[in-house]
Amino acid sequence: MESKKRLFSIVEWFVILLLIVFLFLLAIKTRDKLSAVKDMVSMEESKLVLYQGPKSLRDATKEDLKAAKEKDRDFSLLHCTDTIVKVNGYDSYVYDTNVNHSRTWATDYMPVQSRTPITYFDFQGQANIEVTVEDIELASVKISPQSIELEPLIDRDNNKVSFTITEPGNYTVTFNDSPARALHIFANPLETNVPSPEDEGVVFIGPGEWNIESIMLEDNQTLYISGGAVIHGVVNADHAKNVKVLGRGIIDGSGYKTWGGSSAHIPLKFDNCNNVELRDVIVLNPNAWVLNSLSTKNEIIDGVRIISSRPNGDGITLQSCENVTVENCFVRSWDDSLVVKNYVGDSKNIIFKNNQLWTDFAQSMEIGFETNKGNKKEAIISDITFEDIIVLNNFHKPVISLHNGDDALIKDIVFKNITVENAQMGSGDGDVMPYLIDLYITENPNWSTSKDRGQIRNVLIDGVTVLAGKFAPSRIEGYDEAHTVEDVTIRNVEILGDKIRSFEQGKFQIDTESTKNLVIE
Repeated sequence: MESKKRLFSIVEWFVILLLIVFLFLLAIKTRDKLSAVKDMVSMEESKLVLYQGPKSLRDATKEDLKAAKEKDRDFSLLHCTDTIVKVNGYDSYVYDTNVNHSRTWATDYMPVQSRTPITYFDFQGQANIEVTVEDIELASVKISPQSIELEPLIDRDNNKVSFTITEPGNYTVTFNDSPARALHIFANPLETNVPSPEDEGVVFIGPGEWNIESIMLEDNQTLYISGGAVIHGVVNADHAKNVKVLGRGIIDGSGYKTWGGSSAHIPLKFDNCNNVELRDVIVLNPNAWVLNSLSTKNEIIDGVRIISSRPNGDGITLQSCENVTVENCFVRSWDDSLVVKNYVGDSKNIIFKNNQLWTDFAQSMEIGFETNKGNKKEAIISDITFEDIIVLNNFHKPVISLHNGDDALIKDIVFKNITVENAQMGSGDGDVMPYLIDLYITENPNWSTSKDRGQIRNVLIDGVTVLAGKFAPSRIEGYDEAHTVEDVTIRNVEILGDKIRSFEQGKFQIDTESTKNLVIE
């Protein structure tokens, strides 16, 4: 009898154990189903808009991808064929544009150039991105900005990378820690308030490839460039008010020969204008400067994407402008990325905020050298702010620079929350100014106009983080005892994991005779 009870007890416990295991497995399966349902709901809530590129663009061949001078190969914007991008399972059209990996000035204006892929789309919710790079053996993959902390899934056997984004923005995928063939992804929010072709004052350009040569905007006009459109030419305005350039399309300058000191075809140029709005367009292959405003007031530059590769390919240049906001932009340039200069009058109240930079050549954030090209009496550059700037790569000269090459007073300047993901200052002929921070008063035969020198006053640099690359020196130097750099506060600087608490630790080169009231915290 006892043995029967014992046997029953064992069987009973065995059944209970099986039941527990069953319930556990059921819970896991239920969790996975709920997770799948959650993903499904998320996908159902997501929206995606893709733009087919012009069918007239030629497919890039392996020959097109070889590094060469502009005169030795086709410089056109092409359809990329070696990088395939899928978003939520759908093909996203990829363009092949020109970039420049040389770090030395080309006196013939013909540096050796390469190519890199870009793609763009609009979305809301979630975008699952899969990238296939047929000709790259994947050892490592980095997605920038690194602050997003995206961990890519790498399929080395099939040369694939996949990751998910939930916020619109500018993303760069770098393969094997090399700038070569880095993929730029411009993920826009869904487009709203699209103008109609019938609206008064609207110049509407639909999808396709268009040779426009030049569009001159007049008062109260809006140029709208549709997603999927590529226009070859320039957009200008002079002494106009209330003008806009909007849309998802591309302005391409590859048809123009390199500037070479003769004729600059500036894709976006606004002189002596008031109330200017530029949003979301992409600018590729300019033959010189890219976005240039001269003596313009009350301007908004928001979400513009720029890639330049030719000499004098400055990204966004503001000359004697007032009340300008530049935000949410991506600038990859072969010359200064963000620039403020005095050409005719003063410059004041300019804010650069939440921008991403990739500076292949020259400086990332520059004031100068031309600070009084018009020889104005008591010229001033004041109230300029660079805030929340991410520098993906800086290969050549300083990241942060005030270069007073004339007799202006530069004052009330702020650099705040600057992150440098890869600091490579001093590459190529950038060894003449291999600095992280450079505050400098000088006379330069290339850029100085005035006979006298100027001043630099009241500069705040608050929050500079260098994540990788070189521990570069910095410089603070006036011209002489009468032309000085004064009242500079530097704090919250971290270089390669080291918190900088002294000028000596930060490798600052300071001229004590021409500087006063320098503080580092």
